[in-house]
Amino acid sequence: MFERRTRESTDTVEYVDVSADPAAFVTQGITLDDVRFKLHALTPEGEALRGWPAIAALWRVTPGFGWLGYLGSLPGLNLLSAAAYDLTARVLWTVNRAQNRW
Repeated sequence: MFERRTRESTDTVEYVDVSADPAAFVTQGITLDDVRFKLHALTPEGEALRGWPAIAALWRVTPGFGWLGYLGSLPGLNLLSAAAYDLTARVLWTVNRAQNRW
C-alpha cells in the first residue's frame, strides 16, 4: 500500500525487494536478517534508519500518513511508537521463523 501511494504522488521513495536482491544493503552494513527483523530505510543523505524511525520517515512522505509520522515522532510519543514497533517486529519475526518462511 505504501509503495502504491508514494508512487502515485512522488517518486522520491525507492523500494527494494530483499527477497529478489538479498545483498541490496550489504554496503551499508545491513544484513538480510536485519531487514527481515525490522524495516530499514536510507535517507537521501545516506543515513540508515532502522525500525520506528524508518517507519516514521516513510509515513511522512506517504500521502494520508504524514500526520502519523509527525505525531508518532513527537517527544514522548516517539518512545511509545518505538516500543509498539519493537514489540510488533519481535512477534512477526518469531511467527515467520516458526512457520519457516525464511
